[in-house]
Amino acid sequence: MIKPPGKEALLDVRQKLADRMDRWKLFHSRKDAGDLMFYVWGERGCSLEGYLCQKFKEGPVERVLDGRNIPKIIEEYVSQHRAAIAAGYRFDDDAVPTALVYWGIGAINAAMTGGWPMHDGFTSWYEPNRSWEQIAQLKFDADNPWVQFALKVNRELWRLWEGDFHVLPFLYRSPLDAANGVRGNELFVEMYTDPQRVHALIDWCVDWMVSMEEFLAVQAPPAAPAGWGTAVWGAWLPDRGVFVNGDPVGLISREMALEFERPYNERFFARTGGALYHNHTIGLYQADLVSGTRGVLVQHFVDDPGQPSVVKALLDMPPLREKLLEASLQAPIGFWGAPADRLDELLDIVRHGRFVIGLNPPSDDPRDVEATLTKARAAGNIR
Repeated sequence: MIKPPGKEALLDVRQKLADRMDRWKLFHSRKDAGDLMFYVWGERGCSLEGYLCQKFKEGPVERVLDGRNIPKIIEEYVSQHRAAIAAGYRFDDDAVPTALVYWGIGAINAAMTGGWPMHDGFTSWYEPNRSWEQIAQLKFDADNPWVQFALKVNRELWRLWEGDFHVLPFLYRSPLDAANGVRGNELFVEMYTDPQRVHALIDWCVDWMVSMEEFLAVQAPPAAPAGWGTAVWGAWLPDRGVFVNGDPVGLISREMALEFERPYNERFFARTGGALYHNHTIGLYQADLVSGTRGVLVQHFVDDPGQPSVVKALLDMPPLREKLLEASLQAPIGFWGAPADRLDELLDIVRHGRFVIGLNPPSDDPRDVEATLTKARAAGNIR
């Protein structure tokens, strides 16, 4: 059994977490320019994704999936997570610790279709390229070993929970991205040649995702009280908030996104608590389309090689800057890598929008970190 943290230490963590959650609740309740949230880059706890990916690589996979072994595996994880959480409160930024139940994108495919993904210690991959005949036979299967693994991990996390971290029960691909994982890349040709079938598959993906959310909510109900919420990548979300991987939106036209992407996201988000939508900077041109999607709580960008970063767009590309500022007023935009040497300039821009910003202080010296946070906070409305 894990030895719980000392009473004083646990009370301190809970109070600091409560303060951050209060700021996030205020942030999500507002729509004002200058609503900004900040965090200093670094883990806020131990990554469950990385931990599980490594366990599956070490294998054998059957041993990790064995329900008799999962309690010990997750006890070991939570012990590491708690030790790392304390370090995450060295500075009073807005990051909240979470345990994200995910072990690579291949696991999502396998949970939806069956089969066995490949594990390399950093992620997992599985692209079944199902035929339309096989796709017609797909259904949500509560007995799928990967669905069962997610369920048992959730149960163990809540059994060990002490009010000191959040749990994201599962990580989803957007319905279009999930359909790509089921059908393969041929799907993007068939959006033109056989759109009716593609629509039916994406619609099924929404149904599967809703079924998975409801299954986990019933079979592994949160130990946390109502209003505790969820979290991902340090960002707090309301109860039943989800994460979706929206990579395809940056690879298709606006017209195709409006037909095959947005309406299915909106249907899924309407059945949950809204979403943090993961995007890449190759999709900056679609930022307003994503932010205008009902149910998007935060649109978070990851920089792509050969593409302008969010920082570059805001600082040095006026037309794209205006698009991002306007989009952020619909749904806030998150990004990493705010540079120390141009922070004043960047803060003067982002105060005209709504952003979740990962700061890069000039050094790891606590004085530099505190000074950077103080400066950043002064630029925004939320203190």
